[in-house]
Amino acid sequence: MSYVAKRGLSTLIPPKIASAQNLGAAPNAKRMTRVVNFYKGLPQGPAPQSKATGFAATYRKKFVDNGSSRPLVHGIILFLTLGYSLDYYFHLRHEGEH
Repeated sequence: MSYVAKRGLSTLIPPKIASAQNLGAAPNAKRMTRVVNFYKGLPQGPAPQSKATGFAATYRKKFVDNGSSRPLVHGIILFLTLGYSLDYYFHLRHEGEH
C-alpha cells in the first residue's frame, strides 16, 4: 500500500487512547461506573408542568390539550366574522359607485 493510501485511511481510524489510570483496571468497568453516576444525577419522575403564560399558551391548555371541540367552533366563528366584515367593507366601497 502506498504512503498516500495509508495516510488517507489513517484519518478514518481513530488513534488508540489510553491513560495511565485506566491501564491498571478494566476500562469497561470504569466506563460503566461513569455512565451509572451520570444517570444517578438525572432528575427522577415526570417533569413538572410548566405554567401557561400568554394568550396562546393559556388557550392551548384550556381548550386544545383536553381534547375539546371548542377550538373548531371558535375557528368557524372567527372565519364567519372575518368574512362578514370583509364583505361589509367591500360592499360599502362599492356603494358609492351607484
